[in-house]
Amino acid sequence: MTTMTKAENNQPGLAKTVGETSWLDNTADYLEKLIAPICNVMKYIAIAILAIMTVLIFVDVTIRNLFDKFIPGIMDLQAFSLVCMFYFAFAVLQLKKQHMEVDLVVKFFPVWIQNLIQSFVYLTSLVFFAVMFWQVVVQALNRMGILSSTLSIPISFFMFVTALGVFMLSAVLFIDSLRSISTIIKDGRGIWLIPVFACVALFMVSPFIVKSFFNLSGVSLGLLGLLVMLVLIIVIKMPIGFAMAMVGFFGLVIVRDNIQGPLSTLGYAPYSSLADFVLAVIPMFILMGALAYESGVGKGLLNAANAWFGRQPGGLGISAIVGCAGFSAVCSNSMACAVTMGKVALPEMRKHKYSDTLSTGCLAAGGTLGILIPPSMAIIFYGIVTEQSIGKLFMAGIIPGLLLTALFCLTVYIMAKIYPDVAPRGEKTTLKEKFQSLKGVRGMLFLIILIFGGIMGGFFSPTEAGAIGAVGAFIYALAIGKLTKKNFLESLDSSLLTTCNLLTILMGVGILGYFFAATQLPFKLAEVITGFSVNPYLILAGVILFYILLGCALNIIPMLLLTLPAIYPTITALGFDPIWFGIVLVVVMEMGQITPPVGINVFALKSIAPEVPIERIFIGTLPFVFTMLVCVIILVIFPNIVTFLPNLLF
Repeated sequence: MTTMTKAENNQPGLAKTVGETSWLDNTADYLEKLIAPICNVMKYIAIAILAIMTVLIFVDVTIRNLFDKFIPGIMDLQAFSLVCMFYFAFAVLQLKKQHMEVDLVVKFFPVWIQNLIQSFVYLTSLVFFAVMFWQVVVQALNRMGILSSTLSIPISFFMFVTALGVFMLSAVLFIDSLRSISTIIKDGRGIWLIPVFACVALFMVSPFIVKSFFNLSGVSLGLLGLLVMLVLIIVIKMPIGFAMAMVGFFGLVIVRDNIQGPLSTLGYAPYSSLADFVLAVIPMFILMGALAYESGVGKGLLNAANAWFGRQPGGLGISAIVGCAGFSAVCSNSMACAVTMGKVALPEMRKHKYSDTLSTGCLAAGGTLGILIPPSMAIIFYGIVTEQSIGKLFMAGIIPGLLLTALFCLTVYIMAKIYPDVAPRGEKTTLKEKFQSLKGVRGMLFLIILIFGGIMGGFFSPTEAGAIGAVGAFIYALAIGKLTKKNFLESLDSSLLTTCNLLTILMGVGILGYFFAATQLPFKLAEVITGFSVNPYLILAGVILFYILLGCALNIIPMLLLTLPAIYPTITALGFDPIWFGIVLVVVMEMGQITPPVGINVFALKSIAPEVPIERIFIGTLPFVFTMLVCVIILVIFPNIVTFLPNLLF
């Protein structure tokens, strides 16, 4: 006989309901048996695509340099492969519950309330992605017959791949929704599903309510959207990419005169936001880091650094920062730098009993050097938008990059001196042991020379360098006997899931960017900040504050594209050097990579250290945010630090 709880006895008829709810679990189990194998097959296809992408770029670079030949349409192939790789693995992230989330508030609620919130998240996400699937199919059908410019491949094919990925995600969300509903009912709180369903319905129609009853300006609507996004991410722990995409779409529904435009954006943006060959640098360098980790390159490097500097306060942390700086010289992407060096350095820092807060904080901050030390995609985009010399900008970024690296190292040293427990000193080593330890840097030295030498020699671009580095790491691991079939497949698998985790956010950023552009929030705020008739440096301070705040919600490239057209003319009219301003701007935007609520590098570190609470990583980055502010102040007081090399060489 089943024992009834007190809660069940107080609700007549609930026992029967509890007995009947098993069909929800049974249905979910049955569907998962159908869906999970398909998701796994799609994941293996995505892994194969990642490997093929790497080899394809390597072959193109090789034949171009040896025979002056090239693979036709290689950039299109990279972009299309990236789309296929991501959407074939899209549902696996949900199946494994590995989407990036911010667990700051929900964990303090009672378990039954957490279950209600989780049901709301699953149901709203299910409805949203079901609509997205429908619209991606519509947009794919509308683009039948449209071919890519170089290879004449139907674009609609890759949009159908996008639709397949979104459909599979929706299927997994449906399974999760069934299970969450069943959990609530079996917990004896089935009556609470009524307000959950009501909230889901209200949330879905909220754009039409706001549009019908409120006459909000673009700025007010943009600020409201930002607030809603923060609530979704911070308060109810909705996956970051999901929240960005929803707010972006719902905001567009309010802004536009009819719903067809937002629906078209929802159907096309999931494809267009990722169909960019530049983004191929992310999986390539992540794969390189994974292979380097498996081959023991990072362990050897950090052991050597520990032998030389480990006895000093924060020695291993300083070595990690310097490693990030060195890797930044061959990686133009902040996330890729943070994840790659994190995979290599974090296990060693833990082994030496470093605090997770300091370890993840310094690695997240060190990763930001990837968008300052050239070659940098942020600098390239700034040069394109402002029509400034990219060569001058690259030269201008070298000394500030080294300065910020030194300041980061100083920060670690000071923290270790004040709080020695967070960064224990290593054991003393003899001079002989120090030199013997240098054998461990051979692998990293090989990769740095390979990548840096290839870029400086003009043999390949920074985007291609990721593939060359991955192949180089593969060859090195094979040569020293560290590569096995198992760890090779594990490297591909972990690289794929980490990449897809990050690209989910970029997909959300892509949709959100359309909304902010429509509201003209960045432009209006920029006009307010730069419109005061006061000292130019006060206006500059306002611009810096503006970018610090905006960086909390947007990625760097969208920030540049949305705001520079409005701010740049004012900055130059005030007499500030455009090259100098570009470097200062990049340093300021670096802060947004490690500040809440959407510090992209923090979540990148979270993806490879899921056991570390997200708030601890944010706390760990706070001293480095202060360090960045100090760096900005130094660059403002001494602008020649930025302009010296460009003026000398150009």
